[in-house]
Amino acid sequence: MKIKPLGKRVLVKEIEEEKEEDRTTEGGIVLPDSAQSDDKYVRAEVMAVGTDASIEVEEGDQVVLSSFSGTEVELEGEELRIVKANNVLAKLE
Repeated sequence: MKIKPLGKRVLVKEIEEEKEEDRTTEGGIVLPDSAQSDDKYVRAEVMAVGTDASIEVEEGDQVVLSSFSGTEVELEGEELRIVKANNVLAKLE
């Protein structure tokens, strides 16, 4: 099954950056996910773009977006997010 966002929306998949040094304190204590810092942004990969011609990102681009933006959907076991194009804060190059 494929999903195509409509209008000024973008389908993204969050890129999870797992770094062991970020999860361990200087004293060697491993922090659980619930104790991790609350990031204000999410790094994601664009999976599909909407039908509006003014969208400035393409499939495969890596972007930064607000952490609580969009609607989460699950498609074929993958967790994806549909966000408005104006919630995309930056394109990583």
